[in-house]
Parts: sequence; structure tokens; C-alpha cells
Amino acid sequence: MAWESAATLAAGLGEPALAVSWATAAATAEPLREAAAAALVRALAAAGDRAAALAHYDRYRRAIADELGLDPSPALADLHRRLLGPAPTGFALRFVGRDALVKEALTGLATGVVRIAGRSGTGKSRLLEAIAAAVPSLFAAARWAERDEPWSLGRTLLRRLLADDPSAADPLPPRLRTALAHLLPELDAPAGTFDPETRDALVLEAARRLLTDRVVIIDDLQWADPTSVRLLGGVPRLALAYRPDELVHRMPGPPPLVLDALPDAALADLVDDAGIVDAITAETDRTPMAVAEVLRVLHAEGLAAPARGDGRWRSTAASAADRARQVGRSGQRRAIAERVLVHEGPAADLLRLLALLGREAPTGVLAAAAQLPLPATLALLDGLATADLVHLGAHGWRTSHDMVAEVIEAELPAGTRASLHARLATIAADAADQARHWLGAGDPARAAEAFAVAAERALDQVADAEAERLAGTGIDTGAAETAVRARLRQARAQARKRRGDIAGARDDLRAALRDQPPGPGGAPARAAVLAQLAALDSGADDLRRAAELAELALVEAGTDDAARAPALEVASVIDMNLDRPDRAEARAAEALSVYVRTGDSRGAARILDARAMAAFLHGRIADGVAELDRAAHLFESSGDLMRAVTPRSTCGHGRVLLGAPADGLADTERALDAARTLGHPEGQAYALWHRSEARSALGHPAEALTDAREALSIAERLHHRGWTATAWRAIGLAHQCACDPEAALEAFRASLAHSANLDLFACWAAARAALACVALGRLAEAAPLVADALATGPALGRHEARGAAAALAVARADPSAPSLVSTAIESAESAGARHYLPALTALA
Repeated sequence: MAWESAATLAAGLGEPALAVSWATAAATAEPLREAAAAALVRALAAAGDRAAALAHYDRYRRAIADELGLDPSPALADLHRRLLGPAPTGFALRFVGRDALVKEALTGLATGVVRIAGRSGTGKSRLLEAIAAAVPSLFAAARWAERDEPWSLGRTLLRRLLADDPSAADPLPPRLRTALAHLLPELDAPAGTFDPETRDALVLEAARRLLTDRVVIIDDLQWADPTSVRLLGGVPRLALAYRPDELVHRMPGPPPLVLDALPDAALADLVDDAGIVDAITAETDRTPMAVAEVLRVLHAEGLAAPARGDGRWRSTAASAADRARQVGRSGQRRAIAERVLVHEGPAADLLRLLALLGREAPTGVLAAAAQLPLPATLALLDGLATADLVHLGAHGWRTSHDMVAEVIEAELPAGTRASLHARLATIAADAADQARHWLGAGDPARAAEAFAVAAERALDQVADAEAERLAGTGIDTGAAETAVRARLRQARAQARKRRGDIAGARDDLRAALRDQPPGPGGAPARAAVLAQLAALDSGADDLRRAAELAELALVEAGTDDAARAPALEVASVIDMNLDRPDRAEARAAEALSVYVRTGDSRGAARILDARAMAAFLHGRIADGVAELDRAAHLFESSGDLMRAVTPRSTCGHGRVLLGAPADGLADTERALDAARTLGHPEGQAYALWHRSEARSALGHPAEALTDAREALSIAERLHHRGWTATAWRAIGLAHQCACDPEAALEAFRASLAHSANLDLFACWAAARAALACVALGRLAEAAPLVADALATGPALGRHEARGAAAALAVARADPSAPSLVSTAIESAESAGARHYLPALTALA
């Protein structure tokens, strides 16, 4: 380890020869230690001996394969890839005919997203390589076999980033590094536990921060997993290539640059033979892949070769043009098939396995699937690479072009295909891969079970689009046992609910209920489905139906704690909405006791949060603050930061109303820090509103106005009417604090305009606008506002409404003024709303 450190230090000080000496000592002492091998490869490359660096990498790769059955890590393989330069796609022709497109793409990348569309073989990958060569960037490609594996593309991208810059993640806050380590276990990060939704948000935010100042280039977007597509949506400078006929994920950006046939000038620049050019023009679609296949055959048969000087292809026999015409007429796929047919036996099996895998595979995995020794596998793969049918990438071997895999798969006999899929299913580590291979092997029952596991894992990662697709494919096999089919239905229902497809979720849950086995053994599972159905119907405002389902869920749950607590939780919310407060409270209390007894801190926090908000809105501010604090603490301690933001910020707002604005400021800042760390804009708008009110209460109007305007900007960007209304309220309070009633009135009227059907916000806005009118002496305008404030809103809003009514009565010298002031003071004191007392006392 000391030799490795010395080599790194020497290289950093500009002493490459000394670095090579120290690294050689490290590699000689421990030839199987990867860090030593990497140090020597880097040192040799820094010394300018690229060939020796590549040779040592190859020796190390063979050594660990022979002795340990392992492949180099992705980081070392990526170093090897960078030494080789961009891997060629297909036959290595000169890059011609696309210079104008490269320039156009670079211009677009300077400010935003560039999209490149083209069918297979049109040269999208080569174009991206040319772009990557012109601008510092991160390059990654999606693989079709990984399209249902959450984070597969994002993980590859971030590992490339850290391979290029190992210290890139160092500035991230501890929470973000901890969450990112879940995606990248090799990342040194502090320990921590987060619930899935919080972890997902933290990883997205960490990735967004790491990629904000970088150019990202993605090939084959049509196969990207949806979770990684969400990540790419936050990258400001992005080049994307895709097949338009297969694209599912629509990314924003200008119209795509469309690739198709090479122009005449490009063909003439590439081939200095009119007969061959005419044959290619007449018999092919003139895409780069088609041109390459024709020239490859001519070269292999000794009929054409590139000239030493300018690299242009010339015929070496009179029959070249006729042969080019024959090859072109048969088509590029037929030409690939003929190249593949040269390889028989184990080599052919390796090609077929790679085609069916659809992703990069380590040598050890291929050896196990092909049932071959590692040395023999490596020798065969090297031969296939020489034939340009496979390439070694950062994570293992793959076919040299997607079209090669498509041709191989299309030629497979059904029995051979099923046999190879069965082999791959037994060694696949990922449940989604297992499912796909069992399906290909003709075993739909095993496939359905694997799809259920894969869908449930995707849900745990908040990868809802992947979960929905995996569960749907499992259901479509039609061979699942009823219990497995019920799991698939429930998984898809949860994914659909999260994605806003309430009707689809309801259909799946009803089908899952039919699939649950009757009798006592299936009761807990039926109770869970019924509770979920009740929650869905409650959200759809069919409260009576929801109540019936909740009662059925409680009957099925019986005394089973795991089933009864969620059913009680749903039932208590429904009872509260049906104005049955006593039963709602009793059921919430029972659910809370079960959650506490079983150690479910998140369940307990959900109950406390709902009860706290109810108490707070009903005007029991002190009780609400105490329970909000408990709920926020439970969410925070269980790693559920997404849920913690709202109760923590509301707790801070409550402390302001209780007359403790400094304590309230601390809580709102804690909530705002969590929201910003999560990259949670709604949470930021919410916490900024509350922090602004705390700062106004502390007499800091300038800081309060800054927070309120930031909250407004976020809320308007999100088109969130509620938080827009509250941001305008905070702006008005800041102006009131600064003794500017005219500006305050304008802000409160804006808040009122956004508060339709939002009773609390409408009550507050009307009351505050009335107070501003009173301050301006516009009493006639104040009167209807006071009436509106008194007529709307829950108990929490009535403190401001009563204060506005008292202020108007005093300004009018109304005989009822003393009574109104007294009532407002008594109401505020009984609720502990000391924030309002100074102004009310001044009126008295």
C-alpha cells in the first residue's frame, strides 16, 4: 500500500519514471492486488508507455481470471477503456459525412439538451463518440436487458464520473453521500438508514449536484430504465441518441438531429472506386453499418483495402464492384449472419449467450453459462473480439453492435434458445433477469414468481414505472399460482397508485382480493388489500364505500397486529372525514398503540402526524405542536425525511403562534435544510413560507421578504396554488412588519385570489387584508373582508379573523368594540396563541 501511495505521489509531482518504479514494486509484491495493478497501469500511461500499460492490464486480467475466477472491477475496466480510446462500433471505418451534425450538436450542448434520432446502424454511437472527443464529458449507454433494473444506467454514469474524478463526491453533505452509497457501495460514506422514498430523493439530488456542471452523453436512450431517465431530467447539458421507433421516455429539448443515409460526398470521401460506390448506392440503404458490412466482406476476400496515404478504400480486383453489389443485395444482416456462421461449437454458444443476455457480462458469468473453464472462455472471447463480433466494455463482454445480437437471436432455433435461456436463468443474480430468462426457457410459472420478486424490489426502490411493467409482464404470463398472481396484482396496484392511476390500482386490488385464498390463513392478506381499497376510495371521495371496506378490513384482520394496525389507520382517517371524531380518535389511538408495541416507528409517526394536524387546525395549538414535534422526530429517526419536512416545519409555525418565534425559526430552518438536501421543491416552498413568518415575528422584515419571494418563485414554478397563496401571505406579513400597509394589502389580495376552496388560507388572507385596510383608513373595504374571514376557515384561522373584526370595530368606534377585543384576547389565550396578544392588547 505504501508503494502504491508513493507511486501516486510521484506521478502527481511529475516524476513518471519514479512512479513506474514504485508501482512495479507494488505489483511484484502483490500481483493479484488490484490497487497495485491499477497504480502500475496509471504510472506506465503517465510515462507515455501506453502499450506497456495495456499489456500489464491484460496480464493482470488473465491472472485473476485463472486464479480467482474474477474480472477486473468496473473502475479498472473503465481505466482500460480510456487507454484504448472509444471502442469502435462495427467495422472501423473513417468517420465521414457527419461533421456538420457534430458542430450543430456542440452548439446545442453549450446551452441545453441535444437529441439524436436514428434507426439501428445509422451511426448514432459514432456521432456521439465524435461529440465526446470534442468536449469533456461523461459517456454511457443503456442496455436493453437492463431496462427494468432501477438505476442501472445512472449507476454506470456515476461510476464513470467517480472513476474520472474520485474526489467528486467529497463536497456532498453526509446525508447525500450516505444515500449515494446505497447505489454505489464502493463509496466511502457515513452510516445511515433512510426509508425508500427519502433514499430515492436523496440519490436523485446527489446525482443532480454531481452532474450539474458536466456534459453527459447517453447512447440508446430507448433502453434506459425509467428511474435513470428521471435522473437525466435534472441534467442541464445532455446529448441523447435513440431509436425513435422504440423510444418510450420523452425527454425535453429541441427537434432531434435525424441520422439516415450517408450523403454522396461522404461515400466518395470514403471509397475511391466508382464501381463500388455505385454498388453501395444501388443495393444498400447507405447507412454506415451497411457500408461497413460491404467493405468488410470485400476486405476479407481480398477484393478491396484502404490506401496507406489517405485511407480511402480502393478495389484490388476487377470483381470488387460485382461482389459489392451481391453483398449489398443480400443485406447487412445477412452479411453479419455469414460472419457469425464461421464460428461453431463453444464459440457459437458464447455469441448466443451474449445475444440473449443483452448486457455486458463478466468472463466468469459467461464461463459458467457456457459450462467452460475460464482460460478457454477467455481464449474464445479474444478470438471473437478479433473477428469484431464482441467487445470488452467497462463491465464485461458484449456483442460489438446491437444488430449483431439481433441477427444472432433471430437465427436461433427454438429449442436452442430455450436451453440457453434456462442456463442463464440459473446463474442470473438479478430477479428481473431471472424472470426474463425463465420466460424464454418456456417456464412461465417460475418466470411469474421471479417477476413478482423483481416488482417488489423495484417498489422498495421507488422505481414505480419499472415495478408496474415487471408486474404486468408477470401477470401476462398467465401461469402464476393464485398467491403469486395476487402479489403481482398488489405490486402493480401500488405502483399505479403512486403514479396517479387510481382506477387501474383499484382494478388490480379487486382482482388481488379475488385471488387471495379463503379461510383464516388468507385473512391478513385480504385485510391488507381491503385497507388499500378503502384508502383509494377515500381519496376518490367515495367515503361511504371506503368506510364499508375499512370495516371489512378490520373484520378480516381480527387480532393480527400486522394487518389490524393499517386497517385502523385508514378507518380513523375515514371516520374523521365523516365527522365521527370520537371513533376516529379511538381507532387512531389503538393503531398507535399497536405500532408502538410492534416497534413500527413510521406507522406511529403517521398516526401522530394526522392527529397533530387535526389538533392544530382545530385551534389546539399547544397540543398540535407537541404532537407535530413527536411525529417529526419519529420520521427523522426512522430515516423518513420526506415525511418529516411537513410536521417539522408546521411545528415551527406553531411555535411562532405560541409566541416563541426564535424556537419556531430553528424548526423551520431544520425543515428547510432537509427539503433542500432532498431536492424537494414543495417542501422548500412550505418551509420558506414558515421561516418567513418566523422572521417577521422576530422583527426582521428584509430577511422575511427574501424568504417569501423565494417561496413564491418555487410555488409558481410548480403551479402549486396552495403554496402560492401562502407565499403571498408571507410577503404581506413582511410588508406589515416593515410598516408598509399598501404593499401588504396588495400581497394579501394576491393570496386571497389563489385561495379558492382553501378555507384556512382564504380566512387568513381576508383577515390580513382587512387589517391592512384598517391601517390605511379604508374601513368600507375592510368590512366585507372581515365578514368573509369570520365565515370561512377552521378554528386556527379564527384568531386572525376575530382580531380583524376587533380592529375594524375599534377604528369605527363601534360600541361592540370592547366586547370583540375581549373575546379575541380570551380566544387567543385559551388556545395559547400568544403571537396575537400584543396587537390585541394594544386595541384594548
